[in-house]
Amino acid sequence: MDIDNKIERKTLIESYLNADTTVAEERALAEYYATHTADADEKAVAQLILASNPALKCLSDSGEQEFDRIVEGRHHSIGFRTALKWVSGIAAAIALVVIVRGAFLSHIDNQCDITPIEIAQTLNTLMNLSADEIESMTATPCGKNVLITAKMKDNSSSTYILTRDGDALTTYFAWQNQ
Repeated sequence: MDIDNKIERKTLIESYLNADTTVAEERALAEYYATHTADADEKAVAQLILASNPALKCLSDSGEQEFDRIVEGRHHSIGFRTALKWVSGIAAAIALVVIVRGAFLSHIDNQCDITPIEIAQTLNTLMNLSADEIESMTATPCGKNVLITAKMKDNSSSTYILTRDGDALTTYFAWQNQ
């Protein structure tokens, strides 16, 4: 790259302002503005570069190494800042999903309000009605209700819905499979 060519220098300035330059390119810009008078449209960039590197006008070998160390550190911190932005963005998105999901689910009241003791009592009552015919019974919570399925010895099954109607617990016969 020819730093004396204004078009190429402008391209390099644009890359510099987007933090997309190498150490060597930043050094070339800094050395150019330390030894040349900036054009009117480049004065702000020249001041920025020279303000952040005031010792450029008299760079010795140790000054040159210090400049490289500072600029290298800046590039590492830009990568760290970018990674930090990504991580914090992902964390914010996860937090938002958790909050929205919690708010959504708080409006849906699907929790079964029938106690295990009430379920056991209902199973016992149904079992006593047809003890000779029932092989097994299962109770499955389904929203605010409980589905009770009785498997009969003849391989048929009957399903009942246990629900709470106010304070009363009610069992409805739902269907029978042959």
